[in-house]
Amino acid sequence: MPIKKSFRLSRGFTLVELLVVIAIIGVLATLLLLQLGVARQRARDAKRIADVNQVRTAVELYFDDNGQYPQVATYAGLASLLAPKYLVLLPLDALNLSPFVYNYAYNGNTKYQISATLEQWAQALNSDADINSTAGGWTGQTVDGSKDSKTDCATPSTTACIYDQGQN
Repeated sequence: MPIKKSFRLSRGFTLVELLVVIAIIGVLATLLLLQLGVARQRARDAKRIADVNQVRTAVELYFDDNGQYPQVATYAGLASLLAPKYLVLLPLDALNLSPFVYNYAYNGNTKYQISATLEQWAQALNSDADINSTAGGWTGQTVDGSKDSKTDCATPSTTACIYDQGQN
């Protein structure tokens, strides 16, 4: 009686088939990770916009009580004036690395600007204050928020995606 060699008759995957499947999975995983990065950027931008609006509300409440806007040179300096009455904790940027930091500038007691640099162009840039605090007597961390455009935001090296609020 002849002995059958069953290993020759068994059907399995060839090495080439396995490599093709692994390559396809690798491409799909790369595409997924790229999209997750974009979603994270958008989430950080949404937080920045909410933070700027929250601090603006606190600054306006400060003005209502004191008759002038906070006279501090830095965003961090707002913490001592706004906490705990107007704002429990001064929000910080998720990355907190240049250029992704929050800025505060003031001019006398009638004007102020709170700004954040966004990672991507957002619809909210159509409704921000567009203040240029780099010119004309402003003190503090001055920022030109008047250059919001989709083309400027597409260049990562520029800081043209400025979401700013304030009193101009």
